[in-house]
Parts: sequence; structure tokens; C-alpha cells
Amino acid sequence: MLIAVVPASPKTGQAAIRALLNSTETTRPITVKGVYRDLSRVPEEFLSNPHFQAVKGDVSDAASLDLTGVDAVLAITPPRYDGSDFLACARTASENTRLAIQKSGSVKRLVLLSSMGAEHESGTGEIVTNHIAETILKDAAPEVVIARCTYFMENWAMAVETAKSEHPHFYSSITPIDFEVPMVAVKDMGQAFATYLLKSDIPESPYIVDVHGPRSYTPKDVQRAFEEAVGKEVELRLVERKDLSQFFAGFLPKNVAEAFTEMTNAFLPGGIMASANTENSNSDRVWRGKTELKEAIRELCEGSG
Repeated sequence: MLIAVVPASPKTGQAAIRALLNSTETTRPITVKGVYRDLSRVPEEFLSNPHFQAVKGDVSDAASLDLTGVDAVLAITPPRYDGSDFLACARTASENTRLAIQKSGSVKRLVLLSSMGAEHESGTGEIVTNHIAETILKDAAPEVVIARCTYFMENWAMAVETAKSEHPHFYSSITPIDFEVPMVAVKDMGQAFATYLLKSDIPESPYIVDVHGPRSYTPKDVQRAFEEAVGKEVELRLVERKDLSQFFAGFLPKNVAEAFTEMTNAFLPGGIMASANTENSNSDRVWRGKTELKEAIRELCEGSG
């Protein structure tokens, strides 16, 4: 079975490749094809695996994508934080991926990395890129699984430097302090993608599944996780809603900062995505990972040197 990850360089793509290469969910021989714009970014751990192959390809260039002979595809919409039109880039990437799947004549299943809130066509900021991808790819293959992931635990990576500084602190754009948000670790997302790429069948197409971690977490839980990881008290500095725009403008291009402000307001209390924070642990449409927030943050702190 040949599975392609398009593109393979994001951390989510790497996690999926790792999960596929280590999977015991199937007895079928698996080969994973990673599609890279820059082949120098292929991790050595993959290159040394005989069941992995790296190929050059760019989702922004339709002619560069070749999925001939591929049985299943994991599609990722690459984030664009360089100030370019990220919505147009998402549309181009999705259309090119769809074309490559259809030209292949062999792809039977597509798993799409999406996000909670992707059902909304507007009002969710950067998450609109996932709505665009879902709309274009929902019938790109005979079987389509749309994996709507919750808040990435690894989003807290930007807080590691200040949490480990002389005056330990971090900023939280999630407010209030006790507001619970479902979060999931990237490695658990990789496991979820592998599971649905390898499942013998899916109930319907498109099949929408929500990818969660073991439970929801508050900013206070994040603070405790950082304090445990660095071994000292860490100050939690809340970014109130009125200050979100200025906060994101401090490190993102103008259009991206505006999108992040709208996205954050959308999932905070009263926002159009707030209902997505209500978990139904008994639903067969919730895939639940095992990694706790404190483990993910400890790994982020250890990995920062």
C-alpha cells in the first residue's frame, strides 16, 4: 500500500509519517511517499527507512505533483504567515491536490487535515483556509475523511522562551483564566491520520471526525504545565480581547494578525466556534489522543535547549 503525505514537511506531516512507519494497525506492507518542496528538509530518520521515499513537489505548482500509483493521501493545507494572500494560497493548494488525485486514477482515500470551526465559511479568521480545503476536497476521492483537529498543544511553543527566562512568564490569548479549550498534541494527530488512512472502511464519505486530546484545558492548566516543566513559578499574563489585535500585530504580518484576532474571538466565550468546545466523549465521531498537556509542554521545553 502506497500512502502519500502532501506536503510532508509540516510537523503534522512528520507526525503522520512517523505513525504510519511504526503502525501495527495493518498487516499490509506500507510505503510512505513524502512530497517536499525542498528535499533538504527530509529528516534523516525517514531517509534511512526502507519503507519511505521522498519526492519533490509543491502544492502551489500543479505540474509538480505526481500521485501515480498512490492508494491513499494525507492532505495538509500549508499555513502562510508571510503576509501573502493565505486564502488564495489555500485555494490553489487544494485545487492542485484535487487535480493530482484525480489524474492519478489510483487514489481511493483522502484524509484531510482540517480544524474545528471549518464548517463556517466566514468569521473564523485563519480557519477559513480549512473551510476552503474542505469544500474543494470533500469529494476528491471515492473515500474522504475530514479530520477536524482542536487547538494544537504545540501552539504554546512560542511561550517557551519567556517561560524559561530570568523572569518566567507567558502570554495567553485564551481567556478567561478558567475557560476550557479542547487541545491535542501533534503526535496524537499523526496517530489519528494513520488510523483513518489505514482503516479497512469508513461509514460514509465525506466522513467528519473531531480529533481531540484526552480532555480540555484552561490557561491555568497551561501555567501549571510550564511550572512543572521549568521547575519554578511562571507568571500567566492574560491578553484580554480588547488587546488581541495589538498582541498579534507584534509578531505577525498585518493580514495574518487580523485573521488570528478574528479566529481567537471566534472560539472564545460567545464566539461562533465556542460550541465546538463542548465535548461528547461518547460520540463515535471523536477520536481522542492520549498525550496530556503537561507532557507536550515538557517536550517543547526540553527541545528548546
